[in-house]
Amino acid sequence: MGILQLPFFGRQQTTRENAETEGVITPRSTVQQGFVKAIGGLFPVEVASELFQFFNRMAVLRYEEAANSGCLLLCRPELARTILNLSFGTPFDLTDTRGVRKMLQISDQQLHVVCDGRRLHGFTTMAPSESAETMVIQFHPHGMWELKQAGRVVIEVQLSDAAAACTGITEERFFASVRQVFGELPCANRQQLWNLISVAQHQLRGTNVLISANARAEAERLTTQETRVTPAVLTPMLMERLTSIDGTVIIDTGGVCHAIGAILDGPATDRGDRTRGGRFNSALMYVDSSPYPSLIVVISQNGTVDLVCAGRRPENAPL
Repeated sequence: MGILQLPFFGRQQTTRENAETEGVITPRSTVQQGFVKAIGGLFPVEVASELFQFFNRMAVLRYEEAANSGCLLLCRPELARTILNLSFGTPFDLTDTRGVRKMLQISDQQLHVVCDGRRLHGFTTMAPSESAETMVIQFHPHGMWELKQAGRVVIEVQLSDAAAACTGITEERFFASVRQVFGELPCANRQQLWNLISVAQHQLRGTNVLISANARAEAERLTTQETRVTPAVLTPMLMERLTSIDGTVIIDTGGVCHAIGAILDGPATDRGDRTRGGRFNSALMYVDSSPYPSLIVVISQNGTVDLVCAGRRPENAPL
């Protein structure tokens, strides 16, 4: 079994596959071709190629603070529907990367999540077949995944610098969202807000920051579910410390803080996302019911950053 190295998204990708030639440095396309060939009995070439890229993305996408793990059983659609111990009312399309990652977190070597190449259908306790009808993708920490058949590793992929896969929002994207919600703010205000958000988005445990056109009134309304503070202009150092606790930091469009540790409220919204946690969904409920222009920056524990405001689909940083 040889070790293969190749570029992947600007970083180094090391893979290992069964081959007659060991220790050979090969292009990434060669490894992908090996994967496509290995699962060729299950899926057409175009589907297999898309799956290779998809598993690379999954391998570096964390679920909150948990290390990557999970087992996915690949099989044809007609078999997928017959082996489920627990089926989803609505299957997860593979384009729903967060939903897929969440279901993978439940799975392990005894409980596989079942995939027909396009969707996840549920969970099975069936042991992987010795035949070519099923294959298993097993995810490991630090950006590693394996293709297995009958317990034997066919291909192993190791993505280096996995933590760099999740990046924050850019200044340009943030300014565009601020402009959409609040109109044209003075340059000094925009820069102050960006200085604070650029620090908050690196909070490892995740956090929320509410920027409100009437932060004072909202802090007064939420007084029983927050810690009120004397209004003060925040510095990046203060923002770093204030976002280290649970709850939302409430600031106005000038970067003045009015409350910390706030629990946001609001009625249920049809924009709710079953694949996301309470931090994200509470932000949606709040902005959809707030009488004031509001922008919430949601920093998740998996490293993604969402910009949530009323009237549009939340923007998240690319994975």
